[in-house]
Amino acid sequence: MNIIWPRSYLIAFLCSFIFSTIFTVILIKLLTRFEIFDIPNERKVHVKPIPRMGGLAIFAGFVIPMIGLNYFSHTEKGLIIGAGITLVIGALDDLFQISAVIKLICLFLLTLLMSQYDLLVHLPVPFWANLLMTMIWLVGITSAFNALDHMDGLAAGVAIIGALMFLLASLRTQQFFWGLASISLIGSLLGYLIFNWHPAKIFMGDSGSFFLGFTLAAIGIMGDWSYNPVKAVIVPIAILSLPIFDLFYVVITRRLNGTTKSFIEAVKYCDKDHIGHRLNAQGFSIPASVKIVYLISGCIAFAALVLRNVGTSEAFYILIQIILIYAIIVIFMGNRVKSGGKNKK
Repeated sequence: MNIIWPRSYLIAFLCSFIFSTIFTVILIKLLTRFEIFDIPNERKVHVKPIPRMGGLAIFAGFVIPMIGLNYFSHTEKGLIIGAGITLVIGALDDLFQISAVIKLICLFLLTLLMSQYDLLVHLPVPFWANLLMTMIWLVGITSAFNALDHMDGLAAGVAIIGALMFLLASLRTQQFFWGLASISLIGSLLGYLIFNWHPAKIFMGDSGSFFLGFTLAAIGIMGDWSYNPVKAVIVPIAILSLPIFDLFYVVITRRLNGTTKSFIEAVKYCDKDHIGHRLNAQGFSIPASVKIVYLISGCIAFAALVLRNVGTSEAFYILIQIILIYAIIVIFMGNRVKSGGKNKK
C-alpha cells in the first residue's frame, strides 16, 4: 500500500473529528439562541426541546478535510456536490417543513444531476434502467436514514458502522477515495456523537439524515466491491440493510394494521413504532436499545463483507443467515404491544 494512504487517512480522520466536535459545540449554542428546536410530542422519545440541524456540523467535519487533501476525480466531485445539495434540502425541511412530495422531487432531480458525474449504478442494462435503479437506491437509503433518526445516537452510530464496513472493503480493494470518504465520515460522526448520545444535546435533523443517507448510498453504488456485478450490488445492500429493514417493516405494518390508508401515508406517518422504539417498549433503556441495534447492524454488515470473495453456495448461506437474523428481530418487534412496556431512559 502506498504510504500516502495511511497518512492521508489519519489526517482525514483526526481533522474530521476535530472540526465536527468544534462545529457541534458552536451549533448547540447558535441553535439554542435562535430557538431552532425539535419540539417533543407524544410520538417522540425526548421530553424537552432539543436543538436540531446538527447535520451542518457533520457535513463540515466530513467535507473540509477532503477538500483540503484534494483527491478528486470527476465522479468524486459529484459525491461532494450531491452531499451538499442533500444537506441543503434537509436543512430547508428542518426550518420550513417542506412537503414530502417536494423533497421526493428534489431527490429525483438530484439523481439526474449525479448521473452527469457518472455517479450511477453500472449494471449491464440500458442507461434508463441504471438511472431508475440509482433513483430508487438514493431515495430509499436517504428516506431510511431519515426514519432511523428516531432515538439518541441511533442513526449516527449505524452510519458509523456502515462507513466502517465501506472503509474495510475499500482497503481490501485498494479504492483510495472511497476509503477516504468513509474514514472522514466516521471521524465526523464520532465528533457529533459525543453530543448526540443519550441524553442528547443536539439532533442531526433532516439536514443530517438526508446527508448521511445520500453519502452512504453514493459510496455504496460507486465502490467496486466485487468482481461479480451481482455481488457488487448485494454487498452495499447488506451493509445498509438495517435502516432499509426498519423503513420497510414500519411501512408494511402501518398499512396492514390499518394505522394508515396508503403506503405513501405510511411513509410520511410518524409514530413510536421503529426498531429502537420497540426495543425500548420491551423494557430496554434508550442506550441499551441503541446498543442492541448497533450489534445487529454490525453482525449483518460484517457478514456482508465476506460475500465478496465466497462462492455461490456460501453466499446463499450468508444471505440465509442475514434473513434469519431479521426474522428474529421481527418476532421481537411484533411483541411490542403485548409487552406493554413504557419508554425508559
